[in-house]
This record gives sequence, structure tokens and C-alpha cells, in this order.
Amino acid sequence: MGEIYTFIDLETTGLDHENDQIIEVAAIRTDLEREYGRFQTFVQLDEGRELPSFIAELTGITERDLNGGTHSFFAVSALGKFFADTTVVAHNAPFDLSFVTGRVMFLEKFVCTRALAKLVAPTESASLKDVCARYGIELNGHHRAMNDVFATIEVFRKLKPIADYRGINYRNVVVNAPGRPLKYVPYGAKIVEVVA
Repeated sequence: MGEIYTFIDLETTGLDHENDQIIEVAAIRTDLEREYGRFQTFVQLDEGRELPSFIAELTGITERDLNGGTHSFFAVSALGKFFADTTVVAHNAPFDLSFVTGRVMFLEKFVCTRALAKLVAPTESASLKDVCARYGIELNGHHRAMNDVFATIEVFRKLKPIADYRGINYRNVVVNAPGRPLKYVPYGAKIVEVVA
């Protein structure tokens, strides 16, 4: 059996991992040949918190969707168990991991496909939408966790062989760019500075 990856995506109430919270979690375990499981849940809002209208508009998620959701602590714990002993892959790993690691678990191996896209094509946009458009990858229902997981798997399938062929080190690497400065650095990550 080859390396097992867990592709993850989170939807949240905002961009600040210290003040915002997760509202949806999705993950798929795979060796890129075969799928070994899926995990998906809505996360109920913390006491007294409201769903910002721009997030509801962006994601299509409503407060009603979240009412029966999992409590955030249990959602993160379950995700941690789901991705244990695998390489975690996320499109903007520092963002997703800021809401997950440090609270519940230490993560040894990860790949940020946003960093991978920047390392493969430094002058191009590394947003999931733009990377998908550039490589002919379908991205339906962007900003819903499972849809973004599916797209991230395809981005990794396309870019991993290119990076491997060129000898680009992308494992545990995060990218710091002037227009997109890092707000969180996963423990043990290597920071690569890019100018574009």
C-alpha cells in the first residue's frame, strides 16, 4: 500500500483562528488510487455566536444547518482521529491547521497544495479557484468543505508529479507572500518566501 493522505477542508465563521470557529468539516482518506473513508459534519455555533451574513452568502450554509451539528471540540477531535497516521493535505494548510492543531493534536506530516501551486508556478495565482481553472479541474460549489476537498485531491494529483519530477520540496512547506502573509505557521513547517 502506498502513502495514505487525508485531504481536509474547513469552512469557518471568519479568518481569525483565535476568534472565529469552524462551521463545517470535510475529509477524505485516500492513497490516490482508492478511497478509504470520508468524514463530514456541520459544527454547531458556540453559545452566543451568530453566523456572519457574508459567510452564509459565501458558503450557502445557514444557522439552521448548524443547529444539529457536532460541538466544535468533538468535531476537531474526530477529525484528528480520522487523519491520524496519514499525511494531511489542505489547499491553504496554515489556515485549516490553525483551527485544528495546537488545540488538540500535533501534526507530523502535511502538504499545502497552495504552497505546492506557488512552488510549481511562482508567478501565477495560487487560489484554489485559479489553480483549478488553470489545470482544467472541476470546482463546483466552491466554499463548501467536501466540494473543496474533491478539488484539492485533483490539484494534488496534477501538481505532485510535476514537483517530484523537478525535485521541488513541498512537504511541510508553507509559502509567505507579500499579498498573502502567513498568520499562522504549523509547528515544524518550513517557510518559503515568494515575491509574487
